[in-house]
Amino acid sequence: MFKIPNGIPNLRTSSQEWADYAEYKALKKRGSLSLLDLIKSPMLVSDELIINGIEDDTDKFINKLDEISSEIKNRKDHTRNQYPFELQNNDYTLKYNHDENLFTLVYRFLLLSTRLNMTNDKIQNGIDGTKLFENLSAEIAVSFFGENSNVEILGTSNTDVVGFRNKLSLIAKKIGEGGEIHKHDAYHPQDDNIDVIAWKGFTDKKVSQIIAFGQCKTGTSWQDRLSELNADAFCNTWFSKQPVLKPIRMFFCAQYFPKEIWTPRANEAGLVFDRFRIIDYLPNKINDTLYTNIKSWCSEIEKLYS
Repeated sequence: MFKIPNGIPNLRTSSQEWADYAEYKALKKRGSLSLLDLIKSPMLVSDELIINGIEDDTDKFINKLDEISSEIKNRKDHTRNQYPFELQNNDYTLKYNHDENLFTLVYRFLLLSTRLNMTNDKIQNGIDGTKLFENLSAEIAVSFFGENSNVEILGTSNTDVVGFRNKLSLIAKKIGEGGEIHKHDAYHPQDDNIDVIAWKGFTDKKVSQIIAFGQCKTGTSWQDRLSELNADAFCNTWFSKQPVLKPIRMFFCAQYFPKEIWTPRANEAGLVFDRFRIIDYLPNKINDTLYTNIKSWCSEIEKLYS
């Protein structure tokens, strides 16, 4: 997996990762770049492809270029045409359409929070990118579930309430299901693998409603953690009264979900919101503070690695 600032894909790298690499380079350039030139540079120095001046390796480059172009076209199709890049010059050139609209900003954030080292570099300009992603995921959950839906953040970005049990107790009261929260004094989780909780109820405020537990992941090291969120175990551990309907599992990731193995991975994760599904359900307006903080976080990274 290539990482900002100096990572480079290789010949075996997937078209999805190559597309991210092309997007990042076009974003840095704030304009257009040749995909063929982009591919040739790292491949020529790779020990997997030897250029000896005799063999014609043009087909290898063209095949990889076609794979990347196809992936980029899919991205445009899967984001309601809100994708901030476009192919030109017979699909040999990628252009970044730089503007200040919400969809472009959020896509930049998702790309950068995938490719940055989110263990060491998540804090930019005093702002934690992982907390921003939790807040963004909460906005997406409400947009997805629609009218009369609600969401609360159980994860670390909820700073209004101190303590996991206090947060969960307040959320359970708002939902109207779950009863009292068990103490388990010797157990001290931070969020017990649940970052956001969404629900959609009725005016009558009675039980029997949709509840969804969401896990949020930035970076690229999350595929071995897809099964961490266990809704049954969470409810049995913490709720004195079980919800009428088993909560849905949601998985939010800033990266793309692996397309070649989408179904088996989705079976592990539950309801998937990857980068493109997030853009698909991004509302036309988000919380002003969240918008400002995302913009500040992205600007700091781009200043650092320009």
